[in-house]
Amino acid sequence: MHRVMNSDIPEESDHVVQGTSVDAATSRESAARLGYIADPFIKHFVRQPQRRAPLINRGTYARFAGVQRTLQSFVMATPAGQVVVLGSGLDTSYFLLASQGLRAQRYFEIDFAEVNAKKASTVYKKPDLRSLLPQDIRVAAGGSELHSSGYCMLSGDLRRFREEVVPKMQEHGFDLEAPTLFVSECVLIYLDPKHSDDILDWITESVPDAAVLTYEQILPNDRFGQMMIENLRSRHIELKGLMAYPDLESTRARFLNRKWESAKAIDLYDYHQKCISSEELARLAQIEFMDEWEEFSLLTRHYAFTFAFTTKKSLFAQFDMFL
Repeated sequence: MHRVMNSDIPEESDHVVQGTSVDAATSRESAARLGYIADPFIKHFVRQPQRRAPLINRGTYARFAGVQRTLQSFVMATPAGQVVVLGSGLDTSYFLLASQGLRAQRYFEIDFAEVNAKKASTVYKKPDLRSLLPQDIRVAAGGSELHSSGYCMLSGDLRRFREEVVPKMQEHGFDLEAPTLFVSECVLIYLDPKHSDDILDWITESVPDAAVLTYEQILPNDRFGQMMIENLRSRHIELKGLMAYPDLESTRARFLNRKWESAKAIDLYDYHQKCISSEELARLAQIEFMDEWEEFSLLTRHYAFTFAFTTKKSLFAQFDMFL
């Protein structure tokens, strides 16, 4: 979910961007209600449902498919592994996995206390969500955190990752030696590169068997990219990392320059065309008629997945997240 955690901007801007988690949830709810994706839980987090345009629904589907495929592959292959979702917002992935009987050894969601408090309250009010929580779950930090042996919703500011977030994760069982998948959907790009790079540096230094999946905006310098930047700017949102990592090559290089074993990147258009089966594309075509293919291509060329892992000895070297 879209998040920004950046100490170089006013606190009120943090609140503006926290609201983008609602935008992302609204798009996911639209796609779920129409049958693009199977997410029976997202409706609980959307107070005012809206039907998105067909190209937005199709893009939401591709984003959802890429992230869920990665999570499912990892948890199925690594029951002793850990998942860390950075800037988790209103994401429902933990509940989707748990409803399929898929549980990582430990699953951490990290976000601002204000966002977590609203999410935790909803989780506790809805029986189908609460029933999927571990039996030892307990509410903490004034309702802004959930703690258990297998799942933790923790409050923290990613600008203070080493000094604030890491100690809290370790307090609740984070194992530096366990295979760990970090997931970041439109999070690192909103941070000043000094903060996002520090997170990656800590992972490089501290977690020997790690992988990172990011989903972020790219291509700021063409006409559409400039329009995207200006639209966000009008809402007082800055893509702090976009100029530092503006394309597929640079998003790969940020991992390879840290001597990670592998880093692959693909834009959302190519993911949609190459990584989704023809049968699935035929099913999607039956849901809504879409004649906005040129606009869809333009939009989805400006978003990308990057998947990287640290070492060839890693479990992550055994499968390709994009196929």
